[in-house]
Amino acid sequence: MKVQTNKKYTTIAFYAVIVIAINVLLVVAVFKFNTILKLISTLVSALTPVIVGLVIAFLINPIMVNFEKLFRNKVVKNPAKKKLTRACSVTVASLVFLGIVVGLTYVVVPELINSIIDIFNNASNIVVKVQGWINKLFKNYPDIETMATEKLKAFSTDLGTVIEKIQPMFENILSGAWGVINVLKNFVFGFIVSIYMLCSKEKLLAQAKKIIIANTKKSTCEKIMRVCTETNKVFAGFLSGKIIDSAIIGVLCFIGLTIMNMPYNIMISVLVGVTNIIPFFGPIIGAIPSTALMLFIDPKKAIILLIFIVILQQFDGNILGPKILGDSTGLPGFWVLVSLFFFGNLFGFIGMVIAVPTFALLYTFTRESVVQRLRKKKLPVDTDYYMEDVEHLYKQNEKRIPLTPEQLDAMVIPSADEVNEVNREDDPEIVDDHNENKDQ
Repeated sequence: MKVQTNKKYTTIAFYAVIVIAINVLLVVAVFKFNTILKLISTLVSALTPVIVGLVIAFLINPIMVNFEKLFRNKVVKNPAKKKLTRACSVTVASLVFLGIVVGLTYVVVPELINSIIDIFNNASNIVVKVQGWINKLFKNYPDIETMATEKLKAFSTDLGTVIEKIQPMFENILSGAWGVINVLKNFVFGFIVSIYMLCSKEKLLAQAKKIIIANTKKSTCEKIMRVCTETNKVFAGFLSGKIIDSAIIGVLCFIGLTIMNMPYNIMISVLVGVTNIIPFFGPIIGAIPSTALMLFIDPKKAIILLIFIVILQQFDGNILGPKILGDSTGLPGFWVLVSLFFFGNLFGFIGMVIAVPTFALLYTFTRESVVQRLRKKKLPVDTDYYMEDVEHLYKQNEKRIPLTPEQLDAMVIPSADEVNEVNREDDPEIVDDHNENKDQ
C-alpha cells in the first residue's frame, strides 16, 4: 500500500521537530552546564595541537609567501615546479620562525631567571629600604609606624610565615614544570601540524569552500566567503603588524635601559614588549610592575624609568604604530575601550590581544548592514545628518484636496483629434513632410 504524503504538513512537522530539539538542548544546557563545560574543555584540550598549529601557520604564512615570491622570481622560474617552490619556502620560513623562537628563548629566559634570583637574594636589602620609607612617611603617626614595622618584621623574620609562603611557591614550580612540558609538547606537535597546513594550504581552503558551497545557497555562500576574507585581512594585518611593532619597542627599550645603566634591563624590556601587544592598556600594564620593581631598588631610577617608558610609548602611539599598522582596523577609540573591557574580562590576556580585530569586524559588518538598510529607505547614510532632530529626515507628503464639481466642470478636456493636431504641429519632421507634399 502506497502512503501519500502531504508536503505542507511534512514541512510543518519537520520544523516542529527542530524547535522541540532546540528546546531540549537548551534545557539540558541549563541543568548540565558544568558537564557541558567539561566536555568543551576536554575537546579543546584534545584539539590543542591543531589549534596551536593553526596559530603557528597563521604567523609563518606571511614569511612563507614572501620567500615563495622570491624563489619563483629568482630561483625556480619553471611554473611546473610549484611543489618544489612551496617546499623550499615552507622549509626556509619554518627555520626562520624556529630561529627567532629559539634565539629569544636562549637569550631572554636565562636572563629572566637570573633577574628573579637576584631580586630574591636582595630581598633583605629591599626590606631595609621599605623600613626606612615607613619611618619617614609615618614619623608623625607613631601608631601606624609601629603597626607597619611589626608587619614587616613578621614577614621577614617569622620562619613559620616564610615556610607557609614558600610551600605554595614550590607547588607552583612543580606544576609549572609540568606545564612547561605540556607547552613544549603542544608546540612541537603544533609546529608539525603547521607545516602540513602550509604545504597543502590551497587544498585545505578548497575543501572548506567545497563544503560551504555544497551546504548553502549562493547568497549565503558569498556572505560566508566575504566574512572569511575580511577576517583574514583584519587579523593578519593587525596581529602581524602588532607583533613587529612590539618587537621593535622591546629592542628600543633594551637599548635605552642599557645606555642608562638600568638594572634588570632584559626583564623590563621583555615585559614592556610583550604587554605592548595589548592596545591602549598595554603600556600601562608594562610600566606599573617595572616602575614598582625599580622603586624598591632606586627611587630616582624608578622616576627616570617611568619617564622613559612614557616617551617610548608616545613614540610608538604617534609615530611607529601608525607607520606599521596604518588603519588596519578602523575602529574608533571608544569601541577599542569597550572591546578591551569585554574580551579581557572573558578571556584574559588572549582576549585583550584579539579584542580589537574581532570588534573591528563586528563594527564593519554592522555599519555596512545599517548603510544598506538606510539606502533602501532612501535616507542619508552620513552620521552628521543624525546629530539633529530626526524629524527633518521624514518629509510628510502634502495632503491632496479633491476637486469640487465646479472645478471639474470648468476643466477643458481636449479631444483626440485636437491632441493629434497639436502633436503634428510640434513635430518638425511631420511638418516638413506635410510641406513637401503640399509643394508637390
